[in-house]
Amino acid sequence: MKQIYRDSFDFFRASFPFLLLVGGGIELIIWYLQPDSEGISTTISLILLAYLFHRHFLFGEKLAFRQAKPTESAPPHKFGLFILVSLAMILVPVFAALPLAAMLTTDFSSLGYLATVLALYLLSLSMFGTVLPASVARDGTWRLSHGLRRTGVTMLRLLLGPAVVGLVLFVVFNISENWLLLKGFQPDGMAFLASFILARTFGFLTTILAVAVLCQSYRDLRPYADTQPA
Repeated sequence: MKQIYRDSFDFFRASFPFLLLVGGGIELIIWYLQPDSEGISTTISLILLAYLFHRHFLFGEKLAFRQAKPTESAPPHKFGLFILVSLAMILVPVFAALPLAAMLTTDFSSLGYLATVLALYLLSLSMFGTVLPASVARDGTWRLSHGLRRTGVTMLRLLLGPAVVGLVLFVVFNISENWLLLKGFQPDGMAFLASFILARTFGFLTTILAVAVLCQSYRDLRPYADTQPA
């Protein structure tokens, strides 16, 4: 388990300049265009980045704006199926959380609703998340039942890795934003923009950790899946 997290941090450090450029680009677009829905406007770009993370942990490919030709063991780059699976992983918990959150609060922008969504998203990734690396590898032998065999292990790895790191980053950057406000910096100033860029960039670390966990769970199950009929 430690090796998964060690590889994730090594990958994050090695890819930091690339991730900083991507995070800066996303935040600059949001900063200047002020889209009505930040989540919708950035979701696809973040999914595509997650696709590249999967390519790294499955096939050893490096992050670059111009992707190298895939190795013989890797399929060609195709995003369509991965995008559809990723959107399903996101949208199902969002809508499933509505009736649950309604029993707790009527304010769907509250922390209660967000916590419900995150809990359901964790459960969804733990049970079905190995479909994501399978879709990147374009593994026609993969079945949902394969991933369900590792639900408990996958959930534990997700909790100890991306969940803990995500919580720490959330606390750190909320404290830093409050500190900037106390020091008199304006929310529409350059100091806050720099803070948002750093938060976005370090936020990629949680995604990297989650991808590493799912890819490892997928590899753990390949001996079983390889014995099954296509």
